[in-house]
Amino acid sequence: MNKAGKIILIILSIVVALIVGGYLLVVAFWNGTFNFMLPKEIATYHSPDAECSLVFEQMGDPAWPFGPTDVRLTLKNCNGEIIERVSTQLSDDGANASEHNIASISWNDDAVIVVLRASEMKDKEISIAYNKS
Repeated sequence: MNKAGKIILIILSIVVALIVGGYLLVVAFWNGTFNFMLPKEIATYHSPDAECSLVFEQMGDPAWPFGPTDVRLTLKNCNGEIIERVSTQLSDDGANASEHNIASISWNDDAVIVVLRASEMKDKEISIAYNKS
């Protein structure tokens, strides 16, 4: 192979490597690889006595294409201090979390009971204990 052929082969190899690298980078962004699980607040619910609030958040994007969605329930007192956080997943055919995923909330004297609902899972009951004093 002559010198000109080697130069053309090197240039074509570099161009192909750049195209493949760019494609892989776009695919990584598309699939949420660089999504750092930033929380997105879906809804906030307050106890009847306004002593506590429950924040329902989605963590990042659902797993692509039809995977689970990471969600978090954060219980806060009236001063905004975090009492407890509970992380779980919703299996809802790759859909984002919404207020419709909260089937019910029961505020008891020592705990809040949340029932999560999604299309591809049985209702999930989560109990978060707290002390009002």
